Amino acid sequence: MSKTVKTKKYQLLDGIEDETVLNQVMEDVAFYAIKKDVVDKLNADLLKKLDKAIEKADNKESISWDDFKNEMNEWRKK
Repeated sequence: MSKTVKTKKYQLLDGIEDETVLNQVMEDVAFYAIKKDVVDKLNADLLKKLDKAIEKADNKESISWDDFKNEMNEWRKK
């Protein structure tokens, strides 16, 4: 992270006087600091497949959740 960005964050925090707001900021920062992103564990092949799936969803080339559940129920009956 650049020094400029850190400096701006420090200045922003330094200007907050409300303890409730500071506590909320701390909780939010802590949450994202420890949160692991599942995408970080994917290899290059899986990342390509994920990108392709996202592209299909963006292009409305996917089925609805209800249709998916119905198809799964039909598959289980076979």
